[in-house]
Amino acid sequence: MDKPILYFDGICVLCNKSIRFIINRDKNKHFKIGFLQSAKQNNNYDSIILLHNGTEYTHSTAIIKSLILLGGIYRCAILLFIFPKKLRDLAYKFIAKNRYKWFGKYDSCPILPKEWRERMIDND
Repeated sequence: MDKPILYFDGICVLCNKSIRFIINRDKNKHFKIGFLQSAKQNNNYDSIILLHNGTEYTHSTAIIKSLILLGGIYRCAILLFIFPKKLRDLAYKFIAKNRYKWFGKYDSCPILPKEWRERMIDND
């Protein structure tokens, strides 16, 4: 089984905090991470991307699947699938559209903490 890879918007403050949440709780170092800006398969920076076992997940599904993969109490995120994907993604896209205005952005992708760098996909 391949390790899941989370691609995130490196200049987005909210996205960086979300990845920090995952990394801090991923004690088994299950996840790898990468910047959307460097993901060859993606030109769309409005969504986190989760690649897992050959499948690409985006928007709300990527968030929910990531939480489920994190394990423990976060597996309860599976309950969010009761909401229709259209409704989940509508909420996700609303936040994504306003994320820079509400949370801010960096001028460039910041230098990552050491514990993050060892998880970057370029370190394979």
